[in-house]
Amino acid sequence: MSVLLLAYSLLMLLAGISRDKRLYYGLPVALLILLLIGPFSWHFVAIALGYVALSAWMQQKRGPDWLIWPQRLLWFVVSYGLFSHHLPGYHGLELAQQWVVKPGSVPVNLYLNVDKVLVAWSLLGWCPLFRPHFTRPWPLSAYWAALLVPVGIGLLMWLAIALGLVAWQPGLTPWLPLLAVSNLLNTCVAEELLFRGILLPWLHDKSGPVAALLLSSLLFGVAHLAGGGLYVLLASLAGVLYGLMVQLTGRLAPAVFCHWALNMTQLLLLTWPMSR
Repeated sequence: MSVLLLAYSLLMLLAGISRDKRLYYGLPVALLILLLIGPFSWHFVAIALGYVALSAWMQQKRGPDWLIWPQRLLWFVVSYGLFSHHLPGYHGLELAQQWVVKPGSVPVNLYLNVDKVLVAWSLLGWCPLFRPHFTRPWPLSAYWAALLVPVGIGLLMWLAIALGLVAWQPGLTPWLPLLAVSNLLNTCVAEELLFRGILLPWLHDKSGPVAALLLSSLLFGVAHLAGGGLYVLLASLAGVLYGLMVQLTGRLAPAVFCHWALNMTQLLLLTWPMSR
């Protein structure tokens, strides 16, 4: 079942980057209907299909102007439910209960969640993943981004260890392939589309590049409040790194890669998700 759910996430993202509107809208509808065969209830599938219809309505910009804000509010509410795994009828695929992924780590309940990828599909209708979509505010070569990735990740890992959130624990885990693929498809793409693909450019237009970078990063950190105050700090600093990827290259894909590379560095070299 986990392989089928990862295939669902991949196909949903491929539909999102397609320029063929029949594929962009048709494939998600077909995939969601197929989810009824899996561990998902008709309540969730019905809401998800409504979300697809709402996204199509908003992207085609049909209807009177007074409907714009009600549409956006409804989209935000459903998107929040998808991001937080709280939509009625949704249950992630349980992989393990109270599992210690690496020695010295806190035990966690492992679930494979694929609801967030639907938000990624919707956002890809407004924000391209690979094509330029952001005017670079800094007069620096995009090659600086390539240097910033290892330096930024190294500094963040050092700070996480210094704060006592994680500890040095290099090694592999049996869950590595599944966690690596799921993290890329179901977490990194969706989060970068929302915070760096949509929020960062919007804030940039309102307040300039520096304020946009800092505020979008802070909001990204607050979104990780469940991990505690220090985790919010680290996530905010990581958000600065991801935001700089977009500002230096004008594209979202480098931020997605940097986000995923940081997560995989922790999974390979440190305790995960945190130390005991």
